Amino acid sequence: MNTTNTTRLTDSLERELLAKAMEDQFRPHPFRAVGKVMRSLVAFTSAVRANARHNGMY
Repeated sequence: MNTTNTTRLTDSLERELLAKAMEDQFRPHPFRAVGKVMRSLVAFTSAVRANARHNGMY
């Protein structure tokens, strides 16, 4: 759908688009979840290494 700044939505279309956006908001995203877990593991590992270096253990 091509839209411009002069495009107007009908009330029913606007309601439909809003309902779809709200529905998609709560849909699980497994790849995003896996990425978040991997980022947190990398951050944890980096923090442990930095702490070990700071304490002279590494």
